[in-house]
Formats: sequence, C-alpha cells, structure tokens
Amino acid sequence: MGNDIRQDLIEQVKALLESEDAAEAYVKAKALSRKWPRIHEDEESFLDIELSEKFNNILDELSKKAGEVAVNTEERKQALIEEAKKALENTSIEKANRRMKELMDSWKASGRTQSKEKDDELWAQFSEVRKAFFEKRKEYYDNLHETFANNKVLKEELIGKAKEILEMKDMRKASNAVTELFEEWRKTGSAGRESDESLWKEFSGLRKEFFKKRERYYDGLKETFAKNTEAKKELIARAKVLLARGEFTEEEISEIKDLRRQWKEVGNAGRENEQTLWEEFNTLVNKYFENMKFYK
Repeated sequence: MGNDIRQDLIEQVKALLESEDAAEAYVKAKALSRKWPRIHEDEESFLDIELSEKFNNILDELSKKAGEVAVNTEERKQALIEEAKKALENTSIEKANRRMKELMDSWKASGRTQSKEKDDELWAQFSEVRKAFFEKRKEYYDNLHETFANNKVLKEELIGKAKEILEMKDMRKASNAVTELFEEWRKTGSAGRESDESLWKEFSGLRKEFFKKRERYYDGLKETFAKNTEAKKELIARAKVLLARGEFTEEEISEIKDLRRQWKEVGNAGRENEQTLWEEFNTLVNKYFENMKFYK
C-alpha cells in the first residue's frame, strides 16, 4: 500500500515538471512532499530508499526551475520598472499612455518571484512610477481643456475676421487677408474634438464663399477690361482720323481734347492692354498738337 502511495506521489510531482508556472509547481510539489510516508531508517528497504531519492530528485529539479524563473522574473520586473520610468519622461502623453498599458500587461504575465516580500517590493516601485504618470496625465488633460478653450476663442475671432473680409471692396487686399487668415488658422491648435469640426465647417464655408465672390469679381473685371479695350481702340481710331485730316479748326481741336476726357472716363483696360493702348493714343494726340504748332 505504501509503495502505491509513493509511486502515485512520484507521478504527480513528475507531472508538475510540465507546468508553465514553475513557482506554482514547486509550491504544489512541497505540499505533496508532506504526504510522503515516513519510515524509520532501521526499517527502510532498498526500494524505500530508491523511491525516496527519485521523489527528492524531482523535487530538486522543480526547486531549481522555480529558482531560475524567480531570478528571471525579478530581472524582468526590474526591466519593466525601468521601461515605465522611460515612458514617464515621454513628451507624448498618448504614446506614454499606450506604453504604460503594454507594460502593465507584461507585468501581469511576468509571474512571481519566490519571495512575496520581493514581489511586494517590486510592485511598490512599479506602482509608484504608474502613479506619477497618472498624475502627469491628469495635469496634461486639465491643461489641455484650458488650451482647447483658448483655441476655440481664437478660431471664433478668425471666423469673425473672415466675415469682415467678405465685405471688403478691394479684392486684392481681401485675397491677401484671406491667405493670412488661413495661415493663422493652421497655426492655431485644436479646440477639441467637440468644437473643431463645427468651427472648421464655418470657417471653410466662409473661405469658399469668398472664393466664389472673387471669381465673380474677376470674371466681371475681364468683361469690363474687354469693353474698355474696345472703347479705347475706337478712341485711338478717331485720333488717327483727326491726325491724318489735320485741319486744326476749333471744332477739331475741341474734339481731340475731348478724346482725352473720354479716355479717362472709359476706365482701365487691364494690365495686358492698358499701357500699350495709352502709349499709342498719347503719341497720336501729342503728334496732333505738334503738327498744329507747325501749321498755324
């Protein structure tokens, strides 16, 4: 009967050699050792000694594995503490927060050392770093809410300026102002997830409205330039007629002077044509008056 009990205990401790948790396996093996039948030395047989040595050898092997795991676990936890300290110094709270979660998962999976006191000591160190991080994170988000509020005010002011620009008459100044305003918007930080989208939608809508207005303005300007160009070409044609005729009567002189008045009233013909047209017209009128001096 005694041999059956001992053989069963040997099989149980042997099975513990396959356990992934060496520390836990050793604790269970020690509990099994207390069930080992005690036989006085005078009564021990060779088989008793052989079975006892076999059991103790397995127990020693489990103890060695548990010891190695305990050492590895302690080193691993020390490394996790150092990694947590590095995460604490990370300037990106979001990255640091993800890293802290990863480290916590690794800590849970790292197992235990052979000493509860050592486990408690290591946990106290790790927990202290995590506590410091959580305080830092709270301070960051408290400040972030204040930053969001300030940025919201700034963006609302930019929206107000965009509305004012829509009323400007000088399209070139207005275009420059819109460009500068957009640069200011880009430099202004987030106003928070709750406000960013609606603020951008309003600001972007005003920019689109301005661009449409500018497009209509320049389309109209092109049309005006085209009309003015034709009008000034007609004045040039009339100046050529008067120069060629060269009667220098009071009526003719009055008409050539009136051409100058009309030229001013017509308005700009656009950057591409204005200067060329003016030079041609002015040359004709000046030539007329030079001729008049000669013939009179």
